Amino acid sequence: MRSLGVYVDIAKDGSANVEERLVLVMNTTISRDLYEATRSAYSDIATWQNRTGLSEMRHHISRAKAEVTGLRVTPQSIDRCNAILGLCFATVIIDYSVPAGLNGSGLVKVDRYKPRTALFSLQPGALSFEQTKSGDLVLPDGTNITFSIPQNAEKIYFSSPPQNLMEEGAVNIRYYKGWTRQFTWTGNLLPKFQFTYEIESPLEEEVIGFFTDSQKGIMGFLFGPEGLAAMFIAAAAIVSAYYLNRISAK
Repeated sequence: MRSLGVYVDIAKDGSANVEERLVLVMNTTISRDLYEATRSAYSDIATWQNRTGLSEMRHHISRAKAEVTGLRVTPQSIDRCNAILGLCFATVIIDYSVPAGLNGSGLVKVDRYKPRTALFSLQPGALSFEQTKSGDLVLPDGTNITFSIPQNAEKIYFSSPPQNLMEEGAVNIRYYKGWTRQFTWTGNLLPKFQFTYEIESPLEEEVIGFFTDSQKGIMGFLFGPEGLAAMFIAAAAIVSAYYLNRISAK
């Protein structure tokens, strides 16, 4: 493996789409032939990990902490070779989805501590990289991980500044104040790694949500066992009132 890039795109509900790109280097005809043969016949991680002998040939979100769905392995064609050095390179792409967690599980914990404001907290334990006993995250050499978050995120905090923000002076501030919403950390030790941000929903979104939930609640009641009974009683009352009016009229 020459390098590994993990790209995590986090949605407004805390779910995420993940793409991992492993760049492989091959220095013999045998290794190139093996790559092409595997590429033409296999698209599962177990086979690719076995044939390459690379422990990093896997998804880096832990199934013990978060759900992983829709996983695909897409090996790319060998794209460049150096005839002088006898080296060729190719990229294997692993992509999958991570649904929003429940009861503290998942890649991102969502705490709706205000009516319209939610605090999003990355859960480092859901990342299957090495971690020290003190909670430090260890990214291997040649590895980078990138998180993209919604543009309306505010109060963005990270315990270790991303490498792509070093020039913006993001080291000695409580919250990041810039406009970037994509953050990259490169092979390094990330002490007690934390990454949090908040999103405040528009007022109209809350109002629409209230009426939508109310409508669902009413429909659920009406078409549920209690609702059917209530409609039967109401219908019986209407019919009774009708006949009583006719009797009174006579």
